[in-house]
Amino acid sequence: MSEQYFFERPTSRKEKNIKWKTRVEKKVFSGQSKYQKIEVFDTYEFGRMLVLDGLIQLTKKDEPIYHEMLVQPAMFYHPNPKRVLIVGGGDGGSLREVLKHKTVKEVILDDIDEKVIEVSKKYLPFVSKGAFNDKRTKIAIEDGLKYIKNFKNYFDVIIMDATDPRPRDIAIGLFQKPFLKDAYKAMAKDGIISIQSGWVIENFSKMTRKNIKAIFPHMKLHRAFVPCFPFEEHTFTSGSKKIDLNRVAYQKIKKRFKKRRIKTKYYTPEIHLASSVIPNTWKV
Repeated sequence: MSEQYFFERPTSRKEKNIKWKTRVEKKVFSGQSKYQKIEVFDTYEFGRMLVLDGLIQLTKKDEPIYHEMLVQPAMFYHPNPKRVLIVGGGDGGSLREVLKHKTVKEVILDDIDEKVIEVSKKYLPFVSKGAFNDKRTKIAIEDGLKYIKNFKNYFDVIIMDATDPRPRDIAIGLFQKPFLKDAYKAMAKDGIISIQSGWVIENFSKMTRKNIKAIFPHMKLHRAFVPCFPFEEHTFTSGSKKIDLNRVAYQKIKKRFKKRRIKTKYYTPEIHLASSVIPNTWKV
């Protein structure tokens, strides 16, 4: 039997220039939802892997890096996060990280594609670890562009866990100014938003950071190398209505981390600090 590989190309580079592959042990699931193709593979290097429309979303090996860096900086920037909205994130990883905070009273996970949630519950239970069954969890199946308009001055933290958008993709609007303006309105006065903003040199990543900077008075970039996204370091961009993220001292983050007793695999107060140090060429 010949070896089988999964090939992926980035969304914003010419296909002839770059692609990468990982060896597949077996295909666990393949199906088509109303919005996208959903696949689950077992791989030799990364373990189980979720793929949407040909783009890797997570792997068992390194999903804690991605989800912790998307969620935890924003949660620790906020002094007392109680109400949280997750847009996307149907695999449950961001939900899991939010629920680690006992201050949280309500988490709404809004994903347009219910099939992603169903597949993740069945084939990727190591990601959510029971988070869907937590009494604080509420699930909404609706277009995030519309759903966000239902709220005003409500959420302490908003987590944007949507897939990297391609042109004319269902996710593209979630990274543009109209949605970010609605998110701003939906946030409480000291609210914080955290967005997965792709590889740092991607046009999509640059656009997202510029849009956040245009809408929110305060912006902060964090970075981490996630092995299943191998071309560049991945970026996680936070925006705030009131809290100056650049003035939240390391000692304050460390104090909150100790007080809340959060258990993480990758994120620490030291990583929080180090991940926010960026080259001048990354600044927008």
